[in-house]
Amino acid sequence: MHFNDNQIFIKYFPAASVEYCHQLWVKYRIQFTISRPRKSVYGNYVCRGGVHSISVNGDLNPEAFLVTYLHEVAHLLVHVSNKKRVLPHGKEWQTHFREVMKPMLEANIFEEKTAKKLWQHLQSAKATSCSDPELHKLLMKDAESPDSEGVAVSELNPGQLFIYNARTFKVLRKLRTRTECIEINRSAVYRFSPLTRVRVLDEHSDKSETNELTFPISHLPIGTQFKFRQRIFLLREKRRTRFLCEDLVEKKLFLINQMVLVEPIK
Repeated sequence: MHFNDNQIFIKYFPAASVEYCHQLWVKYRIQFTISRPRKSVYGNYVCRGGVHSISVNGDLNPEAFLVTYLHEVAHLLVHVSNKKRVLPHGKEWQTHFREVMKPMLEANIFEEKTAKKLWQHLQSAKATSCSDPELHKLLMKDAESPDSEGVAVSELNPGQLFIYNARTFKVLRKLRTRTECIEINRSAVYRFSPLTRVRVLDEHSDKSETNELTFPISHLPIGTQFKFRQRIFLLREKRRTRFLCEDLVEKKLFLINQMVLVEPIK
């Protein structure tokens, strides 16, 4: 839904932020869209033909809607002020995000607990509020009802199994803005948005051969011992796409593909 009426701002933004956000819309002639709920993003910014377009999911609560809108305005400001290409959420974006968010924090628009966490977040602003689990939880307190399907993948711990799109995955590790997981049947590694909602496999589920905590060999440090095909190996060195490993029983060297799943020995 596109709009150019200040009354629509009143509908979606916290009351005390309406004038500020509307002024930004007028100043930069933003084509603003209220989007249907999206699983992977809350907002988006693009510039085509000199037209600045921002979309924000319409199911967000007012505080989350405001933060998302200003997040995208910061992208707009980066685009306007930098002729050269810069990192999407580099120091330029971080600077602009602090600039546009600061007046809203000083205006005491957010609840006290949320405001305190936002101030902390701005000291080293990351790509999204989702990269800060506590801040994300505070902002999305009304956006995700108890009836929402599944849980956010960011809430899972390494080793946990889950179902997504009828496929089984295991959490490998949490990165700065993504959660790295491996698909069990194909041994393919994927990086999930922390917003992605999945169905967790509980301890009583049929996990077949996935009970052991296994990882791609590329995730192990040099010198690690691991089990593979009922044999014990020592990871000696990394090659271009494979790893040189020693069978500790037969004392033979093997090159193993970097994505092979192995079980580290503690």
